Amino acid sequence: MKKTLIMATLTVLIGILSGCGWREKLLAPPDEYTVPENSKVAECDDNGDVHKYIYKDDGIYLYYINDIEQDESSLDIILEEAYAHDNSVENYLRDIYPSSCTFFDYVPEND
Repeated sequence: MKKTLIMATLTVLIGILSGCGWREKLLAPPDEYTVPENSKVAECDDNGDVHKYIYKDDGIYLYYINDIEQDESSLDIILEEAYAHDNSVENYLRDIYPSSCTFFDYVPEND
């Protein structure tokens, strides 16, 4: 009797989670994210273009070229390169822009 009750409960739960789209909602990435505390900003000059990176450790959260935010595929490429530089965005930037970057702390904008 106990096994039957457990099996029925599991069947109902699986049916609810898979049939109603709840699983997708639970596993979906957030619509918004925030830049973590203690993040850094790097502004790098590349032949007159200003590349601005907002990052922390091995993660990059925002990337701008001449104050135009770049898409997520650009972030993915930078993350792959950071992985090849000891999991550090800063190491990657120091290698790509040997002497043209200014590093400072990120201060979030108040909306």
